Amino acid sequence: MGEYFYSQIIESKDGNLIPLCKNKTGQEVALHSKYNPIREADGFSANVDHSCFFFVILGLAGGYHIQKLLEKCPKAKIIAVETSQVSLDFLSAIPCVKILSADKRVSLTSIENLEQILLSKYKPAIHGNLTILSLRQWENVFSDAAQLARDKITKTIKLLASDFSVQSHFGKIWQKNILSNLSIAEKTKLYKEIQKLSETNRLQNGLAMQKTAAIIAAGPSLNEKITLLKENREKYFIIATDTAFSALKKRKIEIDAVVSIDGQMVSHQHYMEGFSKNTLYVFDLCANSSAVRKAVENSQNVILAETGHPLAQYASFFSGKQNFIHLEAGSGTVTIAAASFAKSLGFKHIEFFGADFSYIDGLPYARGTYLENQFYSKSNRLCPAEKSYSALMYRTPVKKISGNKITTEILEAYKNSLSDFMAQKQDDTNEKACCGQFVLKDFKSQYCKDLRNTFKSEDDIDEDSFAFTTLLPLMAKLGKDAAFLAYLNVLRYTERI
Repeated sequence: MGEYFYSQIIESKDGNLIPLCKNKTGQEVALHSKYNPIREADGFSANVDHSCFFFVILGLAGGYHIQKLLEKCPKAKIIAVETSQVSLDFLSAIPCVKILSADKRVSLTSIENLEQILLSKYKPAIHGNLTILSLRQWENVFSDAAQLARDKITKTIKLLASDFSVQSHFGKIWQKNILSNLSIAEKTKLYKEIQKLSETNRLQNGLAMQKTAAIIAAGPSLNEKITLLKENREKYFIIATDTAFSALKKRKIEIDAVVSIDGQMVSHQHYMEGFSKNTLYVFDLCANSSAVRKAVENSQNVILAETGHPLAQYASFFSGKQNFIHLEAGSGTVTIAAASFAKSLGFKHIEFFGADFSYIDGLPYARGTYLENQFYSKSNRLCPAEKSYSALMYRTPVKKISGNKITTEILEAYKNSLSDFMAQKQDDTNEKACCGQFVLKDFKSQYCKDLRNTFKSEDDIDEDSFAFTTLLPLMAKLGKDAAFLAYLNVLRYTERI
């Protein structure tokens, strides 16, 4: 990148190898001292707080500065960034770089792969703040590359911060729900059984899918679409989001499937209208466990899914086979999860109803949802239902779309997330791989064993193990230095289920 490129490796006066860079005019620049690169590296880490735990270093070069940083901060994790994979390969001839590449604390990456590596290696719940340092001469020579790297880091940190905020709020709820739902998972149906039960899915027999999957969200525009759904009911395979479930049920519209991913207690209220004999109930493992138990007690058609929580993924794959269907949920949107389920069943035509991602005519939801009962049952002259609706809609800044329609930053993000998902090519992993039978006894035995192997002691933790990642959302909730506490709590809870 830029005008410079790595040209050769030379020996410094003290016998250490250092890389040189050359530009198009033939001018060469050394990225370390030509006399004593190790002594020079002492200054790189001189002002760094030894209690820092995660660094992104712009510029690998000969690696001497990184080696000195590790001496000062031996518990730190480091991502060292270079301009390209070609540069990394070139620098691998330097002994210090070879040593760093074998060090588990260090990850070497090109700028192209920086975001992916950062997302996989940086765990805010345990690492705390991230520190960015750069090798001064490297940033001078590769200034454009340095700026691109900083931009990517900023973008990734913003994404991680948003995710961490959600985890810190829901981490404990999710962990409890997953383990509770796993305790009754053997009473639910397998995904492969659902494929056979679905009369609309005959793709494996060579017949074309005839029906359209109707994804029913609970936006205000659903009020106007109810008649269309009723008049064309045979055209659609109706997949409702949990919020829209009661609205459809009150209008006596038969629902083929309903999807729920919300871990909060409010999810239980979506099913106050009761359960339908022929409806399939699809729950994320993170979903409210009371709602799942109620569904299992009242329906024979319940399946569990995972939407990316590390513990749910562990439970799905611990046996070597995929035990639960994977659903995409974007940034946590049940509408996307419902569409993902439709794609997994093989539907080629998907139509959305009530997916407004906006507030219309002063209403946040369609008529018939749990909120309608909740707000109107508590309304009076001093606090009418309209006041409760307004408090809900204006809790964050809004933006006007048209005369009767407003939206928020979060709703717009959900809308964009859905658009991105629909543009993706469907992965057929579920159809081919989701064939395992979850066995609670085997899961408990394996998970407890992996947790104990991960936490040898409070100070000896394998942060790269799959079992460790299952605790991250809970650690975000518990706060800094909560890894061992999260381990003890989850281990005890798992042993009791």
